[in-house]
Amino acid sequence: MSGNDVACARSRVLGAVVVASLMVFAPAGFAVNKCVGADGKVTYTDGPCGGGSQVTRVETPPPLTREEQAAAMSRSEGLVREAREMEARRAREAAERRRYEDMQRESEAQRRQEEQDEAARLSRMSAQPVYAAPIYPMPLRYRPHSVLPPGTQPAPVAPPAKMRAYPFR
Repeated sequence: MSGNDVACARSRVLGAVVVASLMVFAPAGFAVNKCVGADGKVTYTDGPCGGGSQVTRVETPPPLTREEQAAAMSRSEGLVREAREMEARRAREAAERRRYEDMQRESEAQRRQEEQDEAARLSRMSAQPVYAAPIYPMPLRYRPHSVLPPGTQPAPVAPPAKMRAYPFR
């Protein structure tokens, strides 16, 4: 091996050691700087802020483990499923409300149509002249009165007795 190859290999090993130590000894999260400029504009950066800026350090949480990511994915899938179910339920309820309103409108239209038909029927009836059917008297059966022989007169009837005043004594 030449000296150049040895130096190259040493630098690779040294680089790997530095990266590994950074991963092991790195803080839990990544630091982000919040820079508020002189004009009040807020910017976030992982590098240094520009001159004349007020710097505030914002700590971010550490990256999630595979288990935490899987749990978060299952929770998010559950929330998405619940949201879809809720949207479907609301769509069903809206469709049911529309059907009910349509039935009410149809019922109201049918009632108005029936009222119009009845009004038209009454109008037609009032437009037609009403003829009275002739009423003929019942024919009387002729019964001749009994004829009394001339000289016999019926006995005169006595007038009814007058009623006495109350209390009767």
